[in-house]
Amino acid sequence: MRRALILIVIVSVLIFGGYLSLRISQQGSGTVPGLWVQTNNPEASPMQVTADKGAWFFIFAAIVLGSLVGMGATLALVTWLINRQLEVVKKKPSQGFQFSLNPATPNSLGAALTRFPVITITLVIGLLVVLSVGAAIAFGVFTPK
Repeated sequence: MRRALILIVIVSVLIFGGYLSLRISQQGSGTVPGLWVQTNNPEASPMQVTADKGAWFFIFAAIVLGSLVGMGATLALVTWLINRQLEVVKKKPSQGFQFSLNPATPNSLGAALTRFPVITITLVIGLLVVLSVGAAIAFGVFTPK
């Protein structure tokens, strides 16, 4: 339970940091509530540090640092999982893959499609997308009028 709560907090901070970064980069800092915009206020001076500026600096520094650590942990986890699967595959005896659609043949395309229906669904959806885009191009949907 404790690990799940820590994971939820980390994911929430990463999502919030990404949202803030995206919003600031697309629309400028004036659209994010609480951020300062250019005014005649002395607190807007880049040469003076106020309590509010210090707080915002530490908040953004924590978000950036959390995002970097989160991305590093994610890449480390993905690399570890890939390495673990490679070690499992290296220990198995070598069998050649057959492009047979017969599901009774082990280590074949048919057996993979039968064991993992998500592969079949993904292939069908991908084929439908390719065919629909091809038909749209053929019928001139994307040409300007």
